[in-house]
Amino acid sequence: MCVWSCQVTTMSWRPLLFASIFLVAIMAPMNSSLVGFTQAEDTVVCCDSVDVSLHLIGSESSGTLSPFMQDLSETTMSKTIATAVTSEETVGTWALPDVWPGTVPASTWTFDMVYEVTNAAGAQVNATASLQIGSQTFTAETAPGSSFLAQGKGTLSFDIDVDTTTISSSSNVVLTVTARSVVFSLPAGEAQLEFQWGSEDSDSVLEGEMPLMSLTLLEPEVEGSEVYFSVVLDSSWGTKILSNSESLNMRVNGVLLDGDPIETSQGDGVRITWTWLDAAGGEETVEAKVELVLQAGSSTLSGMASFVIETFDSTGGTGTYYPPDEPLQTNGEGSQLTVTGTFELDSADGVLKLTRETTVTIDDEMAFWMRWGLDHIGDEVTELSQVLQSFDEGAVTDDDRISRSIEPTEVNEFERQMLTGATTQSGLCSYYLNVGLGIDAEELLGSFKAFENIDIELDLHGEPDVVNHPVSLIFRTSENIQSNEKMVLLRSFITVQPAPFWSDLTLTLEGTSSGFASFIDAKVLETEEVKVSQSRYPWGEFVSVEGDGLNQDEDFTISFIPSNSPLNAPMPLALGVGLALFAGLVIALRMTRTKSRRILMLELIMVPIIALIHFFAYPAVFVGGAVGFTILLWWITAVSSPRIRLSEDAMALVDTPSIPCPACGTNNAVLSDERPFRFACAGCERVIKLVA
Repeated sequence: MCVWSCQVTTMSWRPLLFASIFLVAIMAPMNSSLVGFTQAEDTVVCCDSVDVSLHLIGSESSGTLSPFMQDLSETTMSKTIATAVTSEETVGTWALPDVWPGTVPASTWTFDMVYEVTNAAGAQVNATASLQIGSQTFTAETAPGSSFLAQGKGTLSFDIDVDTTTISSSSNVVLTVTARSVVFSLPAGEAQLEFQWGSEDSDSVLEGEMPLMSLTLLEPEVEGSEVYFSVVLDSSWGTKILSNSESLNMRVNGVLLDGDPIETSQGDGVRITWTWLDAAGGEETVEAKVELVLQAGSSTLSGMASFVIETFDSTGGTGTYYPPDEPLQTNGEGSQLTVTGTFELDSADGVLKLTRETTVTIDDEMAFWMRWGLDHIGDEVTELSQVLQSFDEGAVTDDDRISRSIEPTEVNEFERQMLTGATTQSGLCSYYLNVGLGIDAEELLGSFKAFENIDIELDLHGEPDVVNHPVSLIFRTSENIQSNEKMVLLRSFITVQPAPFWSDLTLTLEGTSSGFASFIDAKVLETEEVKVSQSRYPWGEFVSVEGDGLNQDEDFTISFIPSNSPLNAPMPLALGVGLALFAGLVIALRMTRTKSRRILMLELIMVPIIALIHFFAYPAVFVGGAVGFTILLWWITAVSSPRIRLSEDAMALVDTPSIPCPACGTNNAVLSDERPFRFACAGCERVIKLVA
């Protein structure tokens, strides 16, 4: 029995051995793929309820409650009571438009209402604050000690006791303030009580504790030596809570992760992903902690979870998370946008031509969205936005697509398809700029229908990978334009979005003209944040446009009047000014051959003044008027200048013939050989005539 059993045992381990070897052979390629693994599940780490300050915004009839100080405006809203109130009068009603489901714990809410009493020593007030949370309503009345409001500005406070209650996404949170009686003390003239809210100077606030959001730490993703930690922020405000929050950070093992995170949609929430590059290699346990500060001065909301991960040595990563879904175009704050360019005005065969090169440089989240979209040209598997779906695959192959690197084929296809129909307003170029980037294409570049030529170039700034790195779109256009008709070169082109695509705009443009074309009256309208300067040289004009840190809602219009008229063109104008001044000066000098030229020489200071007027590109009429005034001044000075009177000693020192006046005997220098020659006596001013 023992022998038989041993034989059976011996026979049974061999298949197991071969099976084990086979499994190892299969698993080996999986280990070499450097994908790694984690052991954990998605974990909700925050928050059942949070302390929140809700600011009163909007009018008294349709006001709202907002947790964001950024929603406060510069204009104060108010409700004025100018006569004594003996019956109930509503001051205002404010509602929270978006409610996050959960449990509101029992607590005391505080409401501070800003007021101002004028033309009275004070006002005795009996007021009520009613707070509706879901199906329950809680009220508070003015306490006896705080019912008298002193003259000037102050705060009327209420303490509202709230019981534990449950709210859903369809629940209402509504604050209503009423005044049941108002009696003024020692009124003088138009006594009034004004309740104020909605601005930083008059910020009325409701403070309490309620659910606002949830934070979920997702299971980390591992690729080689790179680990991606993600948190999903679910709230009723979407990306707005990202942009308006004071800070949102991720810490791994207590170390703050730097670098720009990648934002994508996750159901109704937003997924924010950071890249961690400090893994030790192999299997290890790490602790991830998310920290959110919703408002300045408020406590930090945080949560943490531990994960077991396994990483491998790898040099093939990009250091940036590559999301499987389309990333968001904005994190709620907006990306940096820089527009630089040159434009040239030339006249050939009597036709004015404007040539432009405009470079739009995009950074931050929008640049990452563009790069990710370039790597998905022709992708029919991934769910894409309508803008990215507009691109056909063209020559892009499956090997090029979703490679985490932008191939030359993808760049070429992007440029080619952007040019398709580019001279029409409905072309892909206009659609991509307007809808994808929030840029009004025609306000930035001009009328597409007027372009004779257009060329589009994509510049990746030396970085082909799908990472957070700037991208530039370069547009080269040319068009024929009408002379002496006002033209808008550029108008505010950023389309205002609820969640801004752009944080700020930097604008730098430089324009030149030939010697036979002119920018007349180049100027900027509607703002003082954009500066325009213009100068004129004989060989052409120069225009500079600069604006730094412009907001997305900044309005501006840059216009000029193109002209190829000889009266306005720099070279003919400079020649005309020079010849006119030269001729006027020669005539003035001839008129003062026998007169003092001291004052005339002082008036030559007008020549550099006219040169400055010409240089600073004043209108041709102004330049011509200055020239005419200067010449007339010279001639008037020449006519009124006194004649030269030489003493006898002075005449003795110079080799100049002289003749005494027959009337007064004064010696007069004879300064001309012409005969007959008439001149006035320097003494008695009688006319002397020489015939020989």
